Amino acid sequence: MSVRMSESIITLVLFALLVPVAVLPWVHWQYRRHGRLRGWSAVVATAGALYGCALVAFTLFPLPDVTGEFCAGRPLRDYWQPHPFASLDDIAAAGYSPTSPAFLQVALNVALFVPLGFLLRYRFRRGVVVATAVGLLVSLAVETTQGTAVFGLYPCPYRIADVDDLMTNTAGTLVGWLLGRRVGPLLPAAVPAPVADTAPPGLLRRGLAFAGDLLTMALVEFACRAVLVLLGEGTGTPGLTDVAVSDWFGAALGVLVPVLATVVVPLLRADRATPGQIAFHLALTDARTGGRAPARAVVLRFLVWWLPVLLLISTGHSGIVFFAAVVVGLAARSRADRRSLPGLVSTTDTTTARALSHVSAATGP
Repeated sequence: MSVRMSESIITLVLFALLVPVAVLPWVHWQYRRHGRLRGWSAVVATAGALYGCALVAFTLFPLPDVTGEFCAGRPLRDYWQPHPFASLDDIAAAGYSPTSPAFLQVALNVALFVPLGFLLRYRFRRGVVVATAVGLLVSLAVETTQGTAVFGLYPCPYRIADVDDLMTNTAGTLVGWLLGRRVGPLLPAAVPAPVADTAPPGLLRRGLAFAGDLLTMALVEFACRAVLVLLGEGTGTPGLTDVAVSDWFGAALGVLVPVLATVVVPLLRADRATPGQIAFHLALTDARTGGRAPARAVVLRFLVWWLPVLLLISTGHSGIVFFAAVVVGLAARSRADRRSLPGLVSTTDTTTARALSHVSAATGP
């Protein structure tokens, strides 16, 4: 397998890990700003979020292993290419072949920024001057990140900062803007008209919030483990990375993170929402009064639902969790009030955060 192909595969894998980090804040912003996430506008917004993640991924990844002799003979000044149109000389040296690496590199730099220009025109309604300036600034940020070895986080650079990339990226933004000007009027509206978002949330939205909780807990545990490894490598302390400490730390994370996400965070919030519910702009209410759910409801929901779920996941039975979630969802669908088993036990309803805020405003403090 070629080096370029290997780097592409690594980039795609790391991109897949980067997407979840951006998805939940993006979902929250969409619901908070527009009150909904569906239809063509959701497709456009999703495409924009994925493009942003891809741009970050292709800027940073694959991250090199800088141990050993990697940084030998890699002075920072050698990784800045300040001569304009040097890429044209490379293309000419390759005989102007459209399949040469030099030509493909220029074409890729143009194509990579076409979606940015298109979105700036189609979704954000920016003019050509603003769009071109944004493309230039984003490209400058990319090149600066690469040329400074991720702002000094790495001891030596591993990508070249090229002035020609600034020009080709900016040209790609302009091409995308022109494309958006031509094609945009033929497409549906990219930004939805805001809605109140006070209707009872659907089971799909509630199910995705549950998945968001699981994702959040997994990401937090992964981040904590990564910090543990980095501390061990950075300080040279064997105890931070030995098997015994790693097992103890992992077991502690497996308890603390779920409790924080499903008990502590809801108890600290007026809407009693877990991280996944926060992302999807959901809230818990008292089924009898319609107001704020009591603290005991959070504990009951943890005991009835989250504790069994976490025990199944920790013992390697994630498939049963998925099956149980489907069964609970179907049971809720069969009820007129759409209340699930945890909601029945804890006497709570799942509603939208905006609906709860309206109730709170009407009833007062």
